[in-house]
Amino acid sequence: MKQKIIITAFLFLILGLYGCSEFLTVDIPDSLTKKEYWKSKDHAKASLAGVYTNLGGNIQYFIYWGGLRSEIYGLRTYATPYSQFVDQDIRITNSLCNWAGVYKGIYLANSFLKNVHLVLDNDRSFTVTDMNEMMGQAYALRALNYFYLVRAFRDVPYHSEPYESDTQNPYAAAQPEGVVLDSIEADLSRALKMAPDSFDRPDENYGYITKNAVRALWADVKLWRQKYEECIELCEEVEERYDGQSVAADSWFSMFATGNTKESIFEYQYLDEGPASPVGSLFYSTLLANRSAYYYNVRKVYPQSGQYETIDTIRPQRTVQYVSYSSTSFHGVFKYLGISASNGQFVVRDQTGRNKVNFIFYRYREVLLMKAEALGALGRYEEAVEPINKIRLATGMETVTPEEMGTGENFMDKIICEHRTELGYEGKDWFILVRIARNTGYTGLLIDRISEHSYSGIKEQTLKAYLANPESWFLPYLDSEVQNNLLLRQKEFYKGKK
Repeated sequence: MKQKIIITAFLFLILGLYGCSEFLTVDIPDSLTKKEYWKSKDHAKASLAGVYTNLGGNIQYFIYWGGLRSEIYGLRTYATPYSQFVDQDIRITNSLCNWAGVYKGIYLANSFLKNVHLVLDNDRSFTVTDMNEMMGQAYALRALNYFYLVRAFRDVPYHSEPYESDTQNPYAAAQPEGVVLDSIEADLSRALKMAPDSFDRPDENYGYITKNAVRALWADVKLWRQKYEECIELCEEVEERYDGQSVAADSWFSMFATGNTKESIFEYQYLDEGPASPVGSLFYSTLLANRSAYYYNVRKVYPQSGQYETIDTIRPQRTVQYVSYSSTSFHGVFKYLGISASNGQFVVRDQTGRNKVNFIFYRYREVLLMKAEALGALGRYEEAVEPINKIRLATGMETVTPEEMGTGENFMDKIICEHRTELGYEGKDWFILVRIARNTGYTGLLIDRISEHSYSGIKEQTLKAYLANPESWFLPYLDSEVQNNLLLRQKEFYKGKK
């Protein structure tokens, strides 16, 4: 199978600038990869930019894998690939299980990590410090791509070398989840040592990997692996930098309307020129908000007095709104479809605006919720309410007591609700359910929530039957991948499900 390394570069980066304007695609033939390409600092920047650019091209898949199966999502289109996700009955021919774009990003990162040292021999302006900071970003981006694959598919093929020649075998068997997670953590250990603390320009601090972005991602990995003490330690390191930096309650919506707020740790930026964001169009044409399911979670966050309609209305109202366009109206995810919300006026984005919706990978309040979940898993409930209350105070909401949060399964149920209220529709809703169900054994928090509140028209008992086997919580390998890769074996649970 003929393959080439595709270096997708920002044109501004070719000029030595970090920015986003026109895109330049450079095909590097196998025989020219090392001899002709890795000559200058600009080549190194362009190669790293290709890894970032590829990440943006996969965001819609990250939302499908990490969110769509959650009960708070609904559909504007009932095309088979999407309905199978909502119905929890995914087939091996489902195109949303295509991981090719994510592996392309991994191959680009591998190519960069293997070859960037060649620039040191050809460009004296390119220093070891420059190289190490760029390698730290590449290690983190490779880890991020693999972490999405593990959370979506569990056992996946692992590649740490680039595909540079037709003589190489591009295929591999699936590695156990733990093996891949060990490699992810090794990458993040390197990244934390090498990635820059910050960049000169403010927008770069949000749009590129910094040490705090590495810490947030690594805390997420630790939480997935039940390494709670280590997760808490990483969260607290992030907290040192962001404590007191929460946006005010009346500015909460700015995290999505404009992006790049002081709470942002890492987000993918879409500017006036360059590729269009898939986020706005996805929530306009394909996905909607299952409002009743979303508010089921929201009500549990608010006081028993039922004052959720008058206390902290910022988050619910600016997350889900009934939106109207010229030819259609629906309950939309307003944090992506809206551009302004004040004095009771909710203004939606036009098509141009939808093309510029950023996607937030990590922000400060998610780190606080990860810390709270880890503390709760350790039974440290008195401490667990502290990060939760930081978020509540930032949104002008009354604080919660340990007694109100409860213990055990009740606490974890409340944590899910806190996640939904603050982070709903940010592409991790399903991952959170799977993580908590697996780590705690409280499988009803996933199975009952989905079956009782799903947007699906499938009967509740049927949904429960589908979800009863934890193997169903992870995606099948796409049938065409199995056919092409003789080392890849379809999961037993999905065999024959075409």
